[in-house]
Amino acid sequence: MGGTGNISVLEVILIGMVAMFLFALAVILFFIIYQRRLLAQQKKYQEATSNYQRELLKATITSQENERNRVAKDLHDDVGALLTTTKLYLNQITAETTTEELIQTTEKMRTLFDLMIDSVRSISKDLRPVVLQNLGLADAVESLAQRINAAGSIRVVFKNQLSLDLEKEQELNVYRVIQELINNTIKHAKASRITLQFKNTAGHLILYYTDNGIGLDLKSLKKNKGLGIKNIESRLSLLNGTIKFDEAQNGLAIEIRVPIK
Repeated sequence: MGGTGNISVLEVILIGMVAMFLFALAVILFFIIYQRRLLAQQKKYQEATSNYQRELLKATITSQENERNRVAKDLHDDVGALLTTTKLYLNQITAETTTEELIQTTEKMRTLFDLMIDSVRSISKDLRPVVLQNLGLADAVESLAQRINAAGSIRVVFKNQLSLDLEKEQELNVYRVIQELINNTIKHAKASRITLQFKNTAGHLILYYTDNGIGLDLKSLKKNKGLGIKNIESRLSLLNGTIKFDEAQNGLAIEIRVPIK
């Protein structure tokens, strides 16, 4: 009887040790599997983040390249053509040129120089709007709205309730985002009205942008973003800003938030 009791106790101890070993093994296996899944998720997230950053960088470079090409084209088409014409007039001046002809040629060249100055001012204004530089973001957007309204094809309504100042670089990037949004609406949305509104809350600039156009397919937008949206996202990434599309609205409805330094 005693021997049987001792064996039973030994069996219980062995079973307990085996159970503890299996439990410990299960915990270790669970921890290993969990760590592997966690690492896989982190890797997937890092790859997605890296791909997104690459897309933003690509969009930024493309945007900058397009801007350079536009400036180069404007310089070539406008300033270059005026300089070439001015040179032709200059070549007409010889020792045999009469005083009257010289006066006429000089007047024509003066007119061409005036046109060149206006072209250079226009190009520099596009690069960094004078109104934005001198008066700030709200006045620059108001001026932009007035220019578009004067064209008559689409109506822009701007409401400003911004009571905080932004840094110059922030102002420029927000202004470029607004330009990109308006360009997208004019080119693709078939809209007749755009509404822009500035607010600020909790240290953030809030931009509400709506139009009454055909809207966006947000499902396809998430899969395939056009250059315009990528340009906007690249600008906002520099500002640590966010963009939110309202699916419930007809047309386009966007909320942009930018922390104010």
